[in-house]
Amino acid sequence: MEFRYKAKKSLDEVAEGKVLAESLEQALGQLEKQGLIPFVLEPAENQAALKKEGLKLSSGRWSGKKLTLFTQKLYNLTKSNVELLSALRLLQQGSGERSEKLLLEDIIKKIKDGLTLSQCLGHYPQFFPFLYVNIIRSGEATGQLKDSFSQLLSYLKRLEDLKSKIKQALAYPIFMVLVGAASIFVMLTFILPRLVGMFEDFEAALPLPTRVLLSVSFFFRKYWIVLLFSGFFLYFILIRSPKGRASLISNLKYHLPWIKDLVYKQALVNFSNSLSLLLKSGVSLLSGLNISASLLGNPKYIIQLEEVRKDIKEGLSFSQSLSKFRIFPELFTQMIRVGEEGGRLESVLSDIAESYEQEIDASLKIISSLLEPLIILALGLVIGGMVIAVLLPIFNLNTLVGT
Repeated sequence: MEFRYKAKKSLDEVAEGKVLAESLEQALGQLEKQGLIPFVLEPAENQAALKKEGLKLSSGRWSGKKLTLFTQKLYNLTKSNVELLSALRLLQQGSGERSEKLLLEDIIKKIKDGLTLSQCLGHYPQFFPFLYVNIIRSGEATGQLKDSFSQLLSYLKRLEDLKSKIKQALAYPIFMVLVGAASIFVMLTFILPRLVGMFEDFEAALPLPTRVLLSVSFFFRKYWIVLLFSGFFLYFILIRSPKGRASLISNLKYHLPWIKDLVYKQALVNFSNSLSLLLKSGVSLLSGLNISASLLGNPKYIIQLEEVRKDIKEGLSFSQSLSKFRIFPELFTQMIRVGEEGGRLESVLSDIAESYEQEIDASLKIISSLLEPLIILALGLVIGGMVIAVLLPIFNLNTLVGT
């Protein structure tokens, strides 16, 4: 029997092709021997049927919250002993989004045609990440699909909690900066020209700070359209375009002192959590490293982790290889060694993730407590300087009148 597959060949390369095997399990075994981790594996005859369907779905990705909610609903239904197909039908009926209804309708149809849930989800990587699909596949192989949903739900909730803490810590400082910037713009563009207009009748020179402030105000009033369009241009180049956004985020993540440390710790949390989850689900260490590597984010670490995988294939232990490349802190490597020696690597990885989550939480509190007074001080200096520049002519009014 011929099977069609799409699989990860390396950390950033996808292989596609066909393999001959008597069963799906045999096909999976052949691919794993070649070092391939399939995210789509199905009988080749299904491919023609898929092309005829012409299912059109939104190209946008699901947010972490949406994937968590979907998993929560599916877990609640299967926990209540609702059959998988019935659970998917209930989710489809309860969905208020057309694209989600179409997605679930297609998944239901594929399952009826003989595909497994993981094979169906593998067709939609924009909705279901590679890690997600592999955890579902492991649950199907062991007959513990309900447990897979539970593990995924716990993993996704921890990720969302961490994101939420970071957003909450940065929300107020960002709000203060925006309000301060808006206040400065209004003062420069509208208020300042009217206040200083009263001094134009005097033919004496205004103080230097006032003249500088007036020049800045004049620039904003004359070129505000240029500034506005430049802002929109930069927004669409740096934020809206995928390449620009990726470049901007990369520069911020890996170069700003505080941010760099937080991003590194978050990458360790994501990597440790995902690898722990995969190992608990029965995925091999080599496959787990391949799947989890992308969560490290930094290309340098991803390349080094590929070397770690090669070392493990040649007989080295995970901790021995990690100590060679120094990808992770020394304490991380030591804990991995303890986990390997005690045969509890997956639980040690979970403990590592929890430890770094606590460190991130503490760092966020420190950053938040420092940022707020610093922003207030900076805004106070700028706005205070503007007020002084406006008041200086008033203090010198007697001199101006005398002149």
